[in-house]
Amino acid sequence: MDDEIFEGREKANIGARLELTRNAVGLDQQTFASHAGLKASTYNQYENGINQPQISAANALCDAHRITLDWIYRGDMSGLSRTTHDAIFAVRKVRRE
Repeated sequence: MDDEIFEGREKANIGARLELTRNAVGLDQQTFASHAGLKASTYNQYENGINQPQISAANALCDAHRITLDWIYRGDMSGLSRTTHDAIFAVRKVRRE
């Protein structure tokens, strides 16, 4: 697979997981970003798959919103709290209906 295509898909997947998480906690982009000490414009680029968060930004998101690097980068929900896990599944279910 072409590396550029793969990288684009990964950015999009990370952005989709961040958006799911943000919607699950019921925050707008600006508030979600500010809780992690990020600029809204920077965070918007993550969520829209334009850029991928550097590890320091991802750690800040994890600390602020009780999520994991495995969730952000790999989509592994096993380390999420039950509350966050269930909230994300609820958002997914609503989107599919």
